[in-house]
Amino acid sequence: MKSFFHISLTTGLAFLLPFLAGAQDHCLRGRVVEAESGNPVQDAHIWESVGETGTVTDSVGFFKICSERPGQSMIFVSHTTYKDTSVVIQMDSPDIAVIELRTKEFLADEVRITGRDGSYANKVVPGQSQLKSSELFNLPSVMGEADVVRGLQQMTGIQSVSEGIGGIYVRGGGPGQNRVALDDMELMNPVHLMGVYSVFNPLTTKRADVFKGHAPASVRSGLSSSILVTSKDPLLEESQINGALGNLAANLTFSWRSKNQKLGITAGFRRSYLELYRSVSSLFISEEDNYFKRSFYRFYDFNGKMAFKPWPNTRFLLTWYLGADDFSIDNDEIGYNAGTNYGNRAVAFKWNQRLGSGQSFSSTLSYSGAWSDFDGEIIDNDLWFKSWHERFSFKNQWLIEGSDHMVKFGADAYLYNTKPQDMELIMPDDTTQTEDRFKNAALSVFLEDTYDVTPDFSVYAGLRGFYYMVLGPYSYSASGRSISIDDGNWLEGDFYWSPSVSLSYTPDLNQEFRLAWSRNVQFMHLAALSSMPLPNDIWMMASPRLKPQKSHQFSIEYNRQWPSFSFTTGAFARWMENQLIFNVNVDGREMNFEDHFYHGKGRAYGLEFSLQKVRGDLQGALNYTLSRSERAFPEIFNGEWFNEKFDRTHDLSLQASYELNEKWTINANWIYATGNNMTLPSGRMWMMGTIMNDYDGYNNFRLPPYHRLDLSARLRLTSDVFKESVLDFSIVNVYNRANPYFVFYKVIRGDSNYDIDINIAQVSLFPVMPSVSWKFKF
Repeated sequence: MKSFFHISLTTGLAFLLPFLAGAQDHCLRGRVVEAESGNPVQDAHIWESVGETGTVTDSVGFFKICSERPGQSMIFVSHTTYKDTSVVIQMDSPDIAVIELRTKEFLADEVRITGRDGSYANKVVPGQSQLKSSELFNLPSVMGEADVVRGLQQMTGIQSVSEGIGGIYVRGGGPGQNRVALDDMELMNPVHLMGVYSVFNPLTTKRADVFKGHAPASVRSGLSSSILVTSKDPLLEESQINGALGNLAANLTFSWRSKNQKLGITAGFRRSYLELYRSVSSLFISEEDNYFKRSFYRFYDFNGKMAFKPWPNTRFLLTWYLGADDFSIDNDEIGYNAGTNYGNRAVAFKWNQRLGSGQSFSSTLSYSGAWSDFDGEIIDNDLWFKSWHERFSFKNQWLIEGSDHMVKFGADAYLYNTKPQDMELIMPDDTTQTEDRFKNAALSVFLEDTYDVTPDFSVYAGLRGFYYMVLGPYSYSASGRSISIDDGNWLEGDFYWSPSVSLSYTPDLNQEFRLAWSRNVQFMHLAALSSMPLPNDIWMMASPRLKPQKSHQFSIEYNRQWPSFSFTTGAFARWMENQLIFNVNVDGREMNFEDHFYHGKGRAYGLEFSLQKVRGDLQGALNYTLSRSERAFPEIFNGEWFNEKFDRTHDLSLQASYELNEKWTINANWIYATGNNMTLPSGRMWMMGTIMNDYDGYNNFRLPPYHRLDLSARLRLTSDVFKESVLDFSIVNVYNRANPYFVFYKVIRGDSNYDIDINIAQVSLFPVMPSVSWKFKF
């Protein structure tokens, strides 16, 4: 069977390549830079007059554009910050044209070709999206704040609903199957306020790149996705102060750049002030309904980037992040008095060095840590629980770019230190104490190449290898098996491989097909404590008893471009191994921590559609995902497949932004999603005076659909003091939809044991919520 597949694939490619080679267009590769500083210009719009095709420069200013005819062609270049310009350039040139743009405050409007460069970027991998800072602020704000994660959730394949849920769900995966990084710093808790805000400061964010299951080998990925958020470059920012004041939080950022443009710093600080509502809430809310009196919540974060460019080809970057959430609730009526705090801390130092034409090197040393603490009294039981995870990494990468190839290779080293649980439970008749700690290490190498076989056909191939080890001290004891490792020693490691292949074919100037297969490996597991109504999770590394997560994903994608519209559709399928569910020990047996898990498998598949209008006063997007996500565990209902908790058949978002004039912009966003799944009893029975529940399946009940309309209006004010002053008016959940967060059965007893009334009750979080915020710059 394998031989037949290999022969068929080889024969098909051999037949296809001559056809592709004969359908070549005439392409130009170039780079757009600032005339004054030579810095790359990202997001410049390039337009070719003959074929009416266009493109946008990437993060380092590179572009590739093709024409239907050889010879000279008129190329138009536009950018919001620079003078619009046009230039006649010879197509089919083997060299890279460098185009200089001048800022709008300069009178000169000419463009000239000044030199050649030997590097370019070519995107081949499907399932990737990018959210720019300008797009982020065109979405309706939530409580007066634009949010990166909520912006990402408008994309296909990423769930659009997360109220009270502190996670990101991509193509049927769980929240622990994403690699989320800010400037090469991995962050484990990506949200504030239990999902209302993300940890990414919108005023310091430049863009967010998402790879849905097919990240290149140079970008280490989680099982479901890799989400890479990049902060603004201090050397490209003016010295200024930005701020935002909203209903729940204040945001203040500043940027500074030296006169010689060699040193720059950008930093931002956010702080909520929900605790202020405790003192004033009693003036307009009754004591019985006063949630603010019974609860306390605050969050803060502080992030920044410092850049130093001592020589033209050398850059040093220092980035950091520190953020935390504190939450407590005091409700004597139900006997619940508890609190939690959780957060991230991270720092990274990076050295970038250009070695010559088309060659560069980077080295990054980083640390990141995440923690989650819980302390409280729950129905006469005192519980103290702590969990944390930290990692150290050292990454090195080389890049070699040519006219047809872009090759990256490198080597990484990782050290992990994890305490999944440190718990003390004090009950009236017993006290339980447990503590577990694990240390692990991994060495990784990778190699990838993006090859333009013809101007129409490109191939990407990448391979990342891991050597993963368990370090001492480590012990495991069970019937028939015992392992013990002293501190300073380690178990013999295992090798794991993560290959990826992608193909890109452009039949004409405005269409593109992409096809990809990836095998991902993830050594981290996340087990949510479903019995604890707070965002406390257990992070656990792979061990001899808990194998790494693995998946195979196939994707196909089709893109179509018009002058004002773009359309993308695709399909994906993923098979997952070594999936876990945390099993609370209820029988009193002494267990190893690694035995507290059910082991199973998963699968997810779906279709994605996206239509965008990208030009004109009225812009918007329609994104729809039709998908299925399932799990199966041999010890749960005889291994039958069941819907994953956050499986959504339908996920739809509709965005619109209309610029009325220079002062007013109106934004709207409507979302619809199939309800979550829950495990609820299908029947009940009396047994010895007690109500016993009868269950038929796991996640056997689906909540009602979720839908919501958000509106916002932005007013730009004229000021002699501020460079920019904007009022943002927004209404979240305009028609006050009571969307379900979760449901439960409420048992009301009468005078006798058999006199009961059972009703289903629903808990909803966010009603209609108006907000006003003020953003300023000076």
